[in-house]
Amino acid sequence: MATIVEYSSQRKAINAYPAKIVSPPVPSACCEFFSDQVGGVQEESGWHFVYHRCGGCGYTVRRFAPREEFFETVRSWRKGGSRSPRLMWSRGEEKLTE
Repeated sequence: MATIVEYSSQRKAINAYPAKIVSPPVPSACCEFFSDQVGGVQEESGWHFVYHRCGGCGYTVRRFAPREEFFETVRSWRKGGSRSPRLMWSRGEEKLTE
């Protein structure tokens, strides 16, 4: 999946959205408080996401919304009374089945 974000510790953070964003490779403490959405919701290969960029240091990430297939799978588990494989694993059951 392509991205407009270039992670670099050598270059200064730049917000040239929608063409390109240069971001530090790791977040800083300020990111928790100063991160804002950049641009609107985008879609690629069925995935919906938005870019979030820290106004302090420039760290940028894509935040994804789950694909519709994920919701359909969860709905089918609930209808059938099944538990999700992740939940079964966390309870220590040996077999993971749908």
